[in-house]
Amino acid sequence: MPRVHGKDLTALAVDNAAGTPVAMLADTISLDFGVSVETHDTTTLGDDWMEATAGLLGGDDISQELFYDNTNTTGNWAVLTARLGIIATLSFTDGTRTVSMETLITKLGLPIAVNDMMKVSVTHKITGVVTFS
Repeated sequence: MPRVHGKDLTALAVDNAAGTPVAMLADTISLDFGVSVETHDTTTLGDDWMEATAGLLGGDDISQELFYDNTNTTGNWAVLTARLGIIATLSFTDGTRTVSMETLITKLGLPIAVNDMMKVSVTHKITGVVTFS
């Protein structure tokens, strides 16, 4: 079984406000993806062990960090600021497996440190089904 690095991703795209995928792999420093399931406690009073059942899936936050690109309409800053509060697709692939989901950008940051490369921080909220293929 081959080991896969983050550098082995072949594509990472975020839809712009018009629904067109924009490639952001080259600028992306990190993507902290995770998806979870809620649980509901079904323990009966007097049981010795807790019992649970699966609840709703998703709703997780995904954080992304990118190098700042201020190109007029196609740079990541322009794309992401236009997408703030709009539901659109986030997807990534390693060429074999693809993960795709609808997200809502809930937070966008541009922390600036003098003499350092400018970086954009984005928080995506998963809304709806996550597709693993």
